[in-house]
Amino acid sequence: MKKMNFKSIFIPVLSLFIICAVIAAALAFTNDITQDKIAQNNEQKKTASMTVVCPDAKSFDEIVPESLYAGKDDSGNIVGYAVSTVSSAGYGGQIKVMTGIDTNGEIVAIDVFYNSDETPGLGQNTSNESFTKSFKGLTTSQDIFVDKDFSGEGQSVDSVTAATISSRAVVDAVNQACQLYEENIAGGEQ
Repeated sequence: MKKMNFKSIFIPVLSLFIICAVIAAALAFTNDITQDKIAQNNEQKKTASMTVVCPDAKSFDEIVPESLYAGKDDSGNIVGYAVSTVSSAGYGGQIKVMTGIDTNGEIVAIDVFYNSDETPGLGQNTSNESFTKSFKGLTTSQDIFVDKDFSGEGQSVDSVTAATISSRAVVDAVNQACQLYEENIAGGEQ
């Protein structure tokens, strides 16, 4: 049996500590130099998504911070609303959805602009037009359900095959958007 002494313990521990400190410093430095670019990219994705769901808008005014935006035409008239919501109930994690609502409280379009944590070929299919177009024409005044949860009360959309949990998460995010619209626009606070 080999005898343990101070030197045989201290040198490996010190080496490991130095390695960890250098790696932590490198990660902190990398985060520091990339965080602005990441924030800028996220803002560009969000703006592009707002344009998708509110195509007649030329500019957007924030009504509720980070969530509800009024889309305006060149003359400054409100042509619709873009509502950004997040559902943490996806199969793999968060799903971010932009919902476009017209001035009458009808859904114009939705854009699932983040579902990267979902299973490729299944849950990520919630961003496909075959699913997102089923929200067009639904109203903000009634709850929306996936077909498997629909009891006849409210409105329903067909879930993506083999991705019911992800479909429910998108519906949850759209329902959040409808609620924000109802509370802040239809409720007369605008």
